[in-house]
Amino acid sequence: MTNKQLVLEMISKYSALRDNDNKLTANIWNKQIQLKNLDINTLTASDILRMFANGELAHPTSIRRDRAKFQEVNVHLRGVRYKERQTKAQESYKQKMLQKGLYKEKNYNFEQE
Repeated sequence: MTNKQLVLEMISKYSALRDNDNKLTANIWNKQIQLKNLDINTLTASDILRMFANGELAHPTSIRRDRAKFQEVNVHLRGVRYKERQTKAQESYKQKMLQKGLYKEKNYNFEQE
């Protein structure tokens, strides 16, 4: 099972994982360890760190990117905080453009059809 398939399975099954990348990563690592027929309860922290260092566990950045892509494309996979994160990112982008002088001021009078 690929990392993308695991991410899709987890965020499809468990809505609580859609807004928390740390919990999502922990659950994916747990599933990857189970798929290797290992018992998470018998592994030490050193064992898990060694597995991560050797590339046997998915990288957290890849997990986050996969989650974000699935949520961008699939509305039903978006978490409760998705809209909040998008709005915050857009406001940050607008501020950067204002600082660079690409826009003179924000236009809050934009009328939509």
